[in-house]
Amino acid sequence: MFYSIAMATKKEGFIEATHSITVGHHQLYYRTVGQGSPLVLIHGFGVSGYIWQLMLPYLAQRHQVFIIDLPGYGKSIFTPPWRLREMAPLLITWLRELNLSSVALMGHSMGGAIALHLSASAPELVERLVLVSSAGIPLNAHLSHLALRSIRSFFQQGNGSYPSELIQDVLQPRPLLFWQTAQEMMHSDFRAEIAANKIPTLIIWGEQDVFLPISLGRTLHAALPHATFVTLPNTGHRPMLAFPELVSTMVLSFLAEGQSDINLGAPLS
Repeated sequence: MFYSIAMATKKEGFIEATHSITVGHHQLYYRTVGQGSPLVLIHGFGVSGYIWQLMLPYLAQRHQVFIIDLPGYGKSIFTPPWRLREMAPLLITWLRELNLSSVALMGHSMGGAIALHLSASAPELVERLVLVSSAGIPLNAHLSHLALRSIRSFFQQGNGSYPSELIQDVLQPRPLLFWQTAQEMMHSDFRAEIAANKIPTLIIWGEQDVFLPISLGRTLHAALPHATFVTLPNTGHRPMLAFPELVSTMVLSFLAEGQSDINLGAPLS
């Protein structure tokens, strides 16, 4: 069914808590904000947890939000080698260390692939899944092509602007980390994990995404026919920066009401 959704209200002045924890041989940094049921956010390649920053004033009103920096990114320590398929087991251990279960899990780009892997490996920990411009389907592209698409995406309209905290993280030189992560992404294939997914899922995709084109989103949706698939016009690879209010509203509606089609007719305020 279709239904209208009232836009989320932004609340300024929320208080973040910062945390550092050792999980295996990794030193992980994460932040928490808000109260309510747990919502875990996983960022993508080349950025940090601050990619979600503009959504936090909305999300934190209804959820306790956990914003993780993956190993080597943001303030988490890089312990080489970086392996994509080690991220989900690491985060599963982290969630169990925090005694978290029945979480809502949201991943962007590479973080979406990690979220898919995590939910397939430990479905008892995940109640709902949100995938934003998600990796997971084989990219079938050479590294040079992906690099060019990444550059085009960075300067593309409809992607919003980086928050100042994210700019500081992105400007940190991390050549070995980025090289290893890019190699892992280029060869990534999570189709088995996608096929195993039975968790209520929302997929959000920018129709003008030049890094992970919307054709990948349609392929992902075809592999997850139970999922709700929402496309955003005039939007690139980072909907959470371009339209944080709208994306937050869709996510909160999905988490609160369960799986339904979403009416995008509500205007931005």
